[in-house]
Amino acid sequence: MNKLERTSEDKRSWDRFKFVLKGKYSHEQRSRQRECTVLDMSVNGVCLKLPRDDDFAAGAPIFIEVLNREMNKINIEARVVWSQHTDESVLVGSRFTETLDTETFETLE
Repeated sequence: MNKLERTSEDKRSWDRFKFVLKGKYSHEQRSRQRECTVLDMSVNGVCLKLPRDDDFAAGAPIFIEVLNREMNKINIEARVVWSQHTDESVLVGSRFTETLDTETFETLE
């Protein structure tokens, strides 16, 4: 079970919480999904760890699917703000196209 933990060095308007949550993502809404890891999230955005062989340009849409603690799918549409390649993966920061409501967000903890 994940425990919400504030990311203190973050200067965003909304609190961002560290997660270790498995998810799926795709470049297009109905295209093939690939696995990813949610590293942190707020009601407005998310940082994902993607496979090293993938890439997203700033402004590109990304479609994210995660399971809440009741094992219900939460589908989220976002736009990529930044991406960074590491030796083993690609980190992608994205802003949701619609703010997650607090009730939905809390089911992810």
